[in-house]
Amino acid sequence: MSRTLLTLAAALTLSATALHAASPSPAAPALAYRVQGSTAGQEGSFDYLSVEQPSGRVFVGRSFGVEVMDGSRMKTVLERNSVASVLQVGPRLLLTTNRGMDSATLMDRTDHRVLADLPTGKSPDGAVYDEASGRAFVMNGGSKTISVIDIPTQRVVAGIALDATPEAGVVDGAGRLFVNLEETNQIAVINIASNQITARYALPGCDEPTGLARDPVSGLLAAACRNGVLKFVDSRDGRDRGHLETGKGADASLFDATRRIGFVPCLDGTLTIYRLDDAGRVTTTQRLATRAGARTAAYDSVRDRLYIAVADVERDAAGKYLRARQNFQILTVSPGTGSR
Repeated sequence: MSRTLLTLAAALTLSATALHAASPSPAAPALAYRVQGSTAGQEGSFDYLSVEQPSGRVFVGRSFGVEVMDGSRMKTVLERNSVASVLQVGPRLLLTTNRGMDSATLMDRTDHRVLADLPTGKSPDGAVYDEASGRAFVMNGGSKTISVIDIPTQRVVAGIALDATPEAGVVDGAGRLFVNLEETNQIAVINIASNQITARYALPGCDEPTGLARDPVSGLLAAACRNGVLKFVDSRDGRDRGHLETGKGADASLFDATRRIGFVPCLDGTLTIYRLDDAGRVTTTQRLATRAGARTAAYDSVRDRLYIAVADVERDAAGKYLRARQNFQILTVSPGTGSR
């Protein structure tokens, strides 16, 4: 398979945007993540990634199904049309959202058996699992709804109607689901017990929120926005906690609460890395060059590795993004000197 060589610029240290009027935190150690290498997979488009623990296997949603990276090997373990999410559910299960089939598939990760194919709304995209309730929530971009799946019974048990396209979601483990709403530039707060929207948090300065992460220590929500902003709001009351500048075309927001480090990969070929103190203030940032089109990622918190999916970007005559499907690779990013 042909592979596109990565041309990587040196990582740049950025000045952090002030989050509020409080005094800045003491200086934290510099971040020094590097692209360590890449693994090629089959040709075709891609979407979300996830990491299985403790094995460290990386699952990625592909146009033809689910592909798994195990060390340096890539293997297809499920065939479905246009898989978006590859959600890890408990110690054995995987839930995929199949955008091309308006369905979700529940499978066993150990032997790859399909346990159930479930109907969803139109064009299912992101998904999140709430361990406390045993339910998964599938964001249906085409119908502006959320399908609620009860994992123990393997059934769709409810639907939640929205007035905007749902993107990524996170749960707080205490009965609340937070979901980015694309057109209204808001975060919807949903009561998991009642499936009702209880609040909407505004995201001033954010255009098209996509990825969403939550820091359980400070209570911050970090919404990645396509216009080059990572917007912070308080998950408890929606209070504006400032922003951080990122690259353009963000499609993921990840945060490791133990290491206090967050990641925002962007379509323009940059990765913004930042560190938060326990009060939710940015102390250190790093901008790392990756590869144009590298917009979705998954973090391995055991090994401190970030995996980013990428393929060659195709644009129309006006320069608008169309797709990315040729020369697919998964980049591995971790601290150290790196090969690039």
